[in-house]
Amino acid sequence: MVLFIIGITTSIAVVTMQRSDQDLVDQQARQLLEDFSYARDLALNRHRLVGWQLTQTGYRFVLRDELGLWQAYSSRGLPQRQWSENLDLKGLPEQQIDDPAPALVFFPAGEVTALSLTLQLGEAKRTIRVKAGKFELLDLADE
Repeated sequence: MVLFIIGITTSIAVVTMQRSDQDLVDQQARQLLEDFSYARDLALNRHRLVGWQLTQTGYRFVLRDELGLWQAYSSRGLPQRQWSENLDLKGLPEQQIDDPAPALVFFPAGEVTALSLTLQLGEAKRTIRVKAGKFELLDLADE
């Protein structure tokens, strides 16, 4: 009887942990989509190129200055963000991390470079697709 109770408790704990990982990945993906939308609006309103740049622990946004250089940009709406611990990104070349050129560019006319990115934490994952100026959070069945 004791072994049966231990087995049930363990299986409940495993299911709860997997669900919390999926919730965390979903939260990070939704935040990223909100940031992308804000960055597109920033590019439109400021008539400047806005870039999304990966860092070792997260991401930040950059603006292109008059000399053609990317300058870090931070505001209340677009702060530098940190990924959750052990979150893995799939779909980007490794050299994109800390590359001075952004992985994604938002143009003043509303266009955005294409991107498909999967956020993964353990078995939990979620894919974001940027295509034709649209930001999509794909359902697990669509991935």
